[in-house]
Amino acid sequence: MRRTHDLDAKDRQILGLLETDARRSNSDIARITNLSAPTVAERIARLRDIGVIRGFTTKIEAAKVGLPVSAIIEFRPHTMTDMEAIDLVTRFPQIRDCYRVTGNALLVLHIRVPDNDGLKALLADLYKQGETRTSVVLHTEIDRRPIFALGDEQPPRE
Repeated sequence: MRRTHDLDAKDRQILGLLETDARRSNSDIARITNLSAPTVAERIARLRDIGVIRGFTTKIEAAKVGLPVSAIIEFRPHTMTDMEAIDLVTRFPQIRDCYRVTGNALLVLHIRVPDNDGLKALLADLYKQGETRTSVVLHTEIDRRPIFALGDEQPPRE
């Protein structure tokens, strides 16, 4: 079985195209990469099988669906274990991403709420269990930067 980091230039090109537009057709990818559509389909299937591609998603503009307030919260629980803290934060649908980190905080949370009252309510719930440090996101400068930029066929440094 191939190691996941043993990707050739065509794999990287396919990944770059899919990162830009996950709905791109196999025939379109085949035309751009000079491969056949069945070969592209086989490569994509293999990339899924080895776990390089985890799925295909739709990017939703959160502000346009009523969630314009974005914040980053560092959370350090008072008395609960790491797993209890993770279990706690998974109960809040406002928490979009959760990262276990080094440093003073145990978890860094990215949240989306409809307004400042929603942020205040979430923080009140978290305050009951630990310390928080919050930064409201003013503007997202880089949003889900592609790992494989189009035309960049250089493997990442190891």
